[in-house]
Amino acid sequence: MKVFAHRGASTQYAEHTRAAYAHALAVGADGIETDVQLTADGQLICWHDPTVNRTSNGQGSLDAHTLAELRKLDVHSWKTRSTKLPSEYGDSSNQLMTLDELTLMLLGAKRPVELAVELKITRTNAGHLEEAVLGWLQRWGWDAATGTLCPGGHASEVKISIMSFSRRAVDRVAETVPAPYLCPLFNAHDVQALHIGGPHEVSSGPADLLGPSTSWLAHHPSVLRRWTDEGRTVRMWTVATDRQFATARQLGVQQITVDNPQWALHRVQHPLSVASFV
Repeated sequence: MKVFAHRGASTQYAEHTRAAYAHALAVGADGIETDVQLTADGQLICWHDPTVNRTSNGQGSLDAHTLAELRKLDVHSWKTRSTKLPSEYGDSSNQLMTLDELTLMLLGAKRPVELAVELKITRTNAGHLEEAVLGWLQRWGWDAATGTLCPGGHASEVKISIMSFSRRAVDRVAETVPAPYLCPLFNAHDVQALHIGGPHEVSSGPADLLGPSTSWLAHHPSVLRRWTDEGRTVRMWTVATDRQFATARQLGVQQITVDNPQWALHRVQHPLSVASFV
């Protein structure tokens, strides 16, 4: 089972910051999950919310800020309650991360690592965000056959997948990104997803890599089992408890997204029995 750090190690450090990503790599996470959006000046930035209010000392819509304006915000002390960080994780002046900066960090890890990029589609960025991410893949020499980045024509150990809750966004990038590296996201109330691989399937969209929420553990375990039996890769989000981890493992889930990768990696090495929770 592979462990993806949700917005970095977001239990320990503020989500989407240099410290959160660096800590996830330091503890051995198999992959990093990051949300991306566009700034006012068209830069790809690692950010979740449509506003800057929750995770910085700023106010207003994210896409109303240029990258230079965002660099001036405090994006980490809301979580740590301190401006101090371990020296190896940077300082308060460089915690905000662009997608290119995160890419460089992963390449610098010099080990196999995966980057799951979630397209956070909004009314204003739809179409533009997908185009920007495809441009990013091209700049870094992404090889669609292997899913890996090849900067300067040299193969790296960094593998990329693209995710989104927006089916339209998934369709827009599907011509460039093959199904094994394209992950539609959904929760337990997504009726269309229930039919993936079933007799009443209504979509011929990509379904090699699937991103259900943990609520499927309670509502649709038989569907998950069918998917894994059919050889589909399931990347479940966001696993947070021993019960969720043990049940996901029993159902054959191959990848999990977690806020605390150190905890999850320990569970991979020392699994608990599902029976112990019954």
